[in-house]
Amino acid sequence: MRIATVIGRVTLSVRHRSLKGERLLVVLPWGPKTAITGKDHDYSIVAYDELGAGVGSTVAVSESTEATRPFGEPTPVDAYCAALIDTLFYQAEDPRPVT
Repeated sequence: MRIATVIGRVTLSVRHRSLKGERLLVVLPWGPKTAITGKDHDYSIVAYDELGAGVGSTVAVSESTEATRPFGEPTPVDAYCAALIDTLFYQAEDPRPVT
């Protein structure tokens, strides 16, 4: 699971019959330095969303086989918005003294 920022929506004129009532979002997964710099994202991906995330939202994205787990039957999904993240706390350095 990775943290990502929603940067847009996908509009389809034709869709697979198993995709009903969802939204497809363009998300920008965070890279190793994104929490510190706010930059250095990975390449954008399309994620299936049932939670109602909007542009600018921070989400947790499951990918690959884990993305198909919420569905009862085989579904052509490779990334899934698993959670909306309201607050994220990140501490770059360990506050405990080295002994």
